[in-house]
Amino acid sequence: MRWRLFSGRPACMLATISTMGSLRMGGNDRAVRRPGRGQRGNAMIVALVALTGLVGLGSLAMLSVQGGIASSGHDRFQAIALYAAESGAATALDYLRKNVMESSGWTRFVTPNNEDPQRPAEIPGNGVRPGEPDNLFSENLQAWYEIEVRNNLDDPRYADGIDSDKRILVVATGHGPNGAIAQLEWDIAAPEIQGLGRSCPAYGQKGMAEDGAGRNDCLTTIDKTVLETHRPGDAP
Repeated sequence: MRWRLFSGRPACMLATISTMGSLRMGGNDRAVRRPGRGQRGNAMIVALVALTGLVGLGSLAMLSVQGGIASSGHDRFQAIALYAAESGAATALDYLRKNVMESSGWTRFVTPNNEDPQRPAEIPGNGVRPGEPDNLFSENLQAWYEIEVRNNLDDPRYADGIDSDKRILVVATGHGPNGAIAQLEWDIAAPEIQGLGRSCPAYGQKGMAEDGAGRNDCLTTIDKTVLETHRPGDAP
């Protein structure tokens, strides 16, 4: 269906409108076409591809952030486990230093061939889980440690379960949140010990041992009438 419009002048403007979707302007005879269905479909495909790409990039960014958070949490848990292991080893060292014998060393703490090694309950915090009264860490850390005492493999009496060279191994296993574990092994020796291997403190209170432990290995029990002296390096 067509309409023809005349202005009444010789140089008339002719407009032809057709059902084909085109508009012709008389004079220059230029056609202006509206987008067809094929063009609209192509634009939609391009938009969908672009949207899919953006969703993929967003997913990759989210996975990257989640991986970073998980890695950071893992590093923190491992640091707590290592801190627990170091704390346990230091606690065990202090305990064993006070309990080495001049004649037999640490024999009472070792076993033949290191089978079923001892985990001395006397070591503060040894094997005490988070939340239990004797755990030495803040409960929010969720940290604890286990201490094992083993004889060194070079000891001539290793197979007999005797510490003949006054040298042992302290194995400290630290536990952190989410199952994190760290393990340390300390090689300690006391070849030149005397008495129980403890230095004699310089201060004491009445009725107590010099180190306040209820034991007196260097001097006598202090009271108001007793004055004792001890020089470092002297035999007790």
